[in-house]
Amino acid sequence: MKDLTNTVDFTNAYRNAVELGLRASKVLQSGAERSVREHLSYLEAATSQFAGLNLSQQPQNMVAAQTASLEKAREQFAASAKNLLNIQQETAAELRALVTEGVEKFVPANLTSLFKAA
Repeated sequence: MKDLTNTVDFTNAYRNAVELGLRASKVLQSGAERSVREHLSYLEAATSQFAGLNLSQQPQNMVAAQTASLEKAREQFAASAKNLLNIQQETAAELRALVTEGVEKFVPANLTSLFKAA
């Protein structure tokens, strides 16, 4: 009976470790996907700002269009950087929560009892 209990304890510990690893991978993947989407969104918006520049026939109109486009691109960059920072902070918070959960599940005292029983 003791061997069966020990096997169940080992199995549960292994299951918990695999589950935490998979959840951490999912959190990292989600953060990476959100970051890539934000980068692509920024690039699309920034490039669309410069589409009308070649329509200017007068040099002063082109300079004004360039200035306006650069200002909009700067604002979009600031907003995108803020969104990326939020994504990073949210991902880090989720990973910290997983680490805390893992530390609670794998306290050395709990693991020691598993190996003593073996």
